[in-house]
Amino acid sequence: MLRVVQWATGAVGRHAVAAMADHPDLEVVGALVYSDGKAGRDVGELCGIGPIGVTATKDRDEILALDADCVLYMAQGEMDPAGALDDICALLASGKLVEGPDPDAEPLV
Repeated sequence: MLRVVQWATGAVGRHAVAAMADHPDLEVVGALVYSDGKAGRDVGELCGIGPIGVTATKDRDEILALDADCVLYMAQGEMDPAGALDDICALLASGKLVEGPDPDAEPLV
């Protein structure tokens, strides 16, 4: 079982959470969000699949401290490339693998 964090729950991130929730070898253990309206809410509810028992946070350090194998990094990095690089380096330094969306993939919506 891989323990996975979802970084951002926008258009792509919400589909990733739904796919992980249905996958028998993946467990969502955390999610980073950017808005106050999403923080503190169940990630599954944010993503339209019903509660999954994982609470979203805006606290980057909380995500870095989680016991997780991988982070699906789906923030809009082009909005702040230096910030995205800092985030990814910090995640890697915390011992987590980092994966992002495939830029060549077909749009989900």
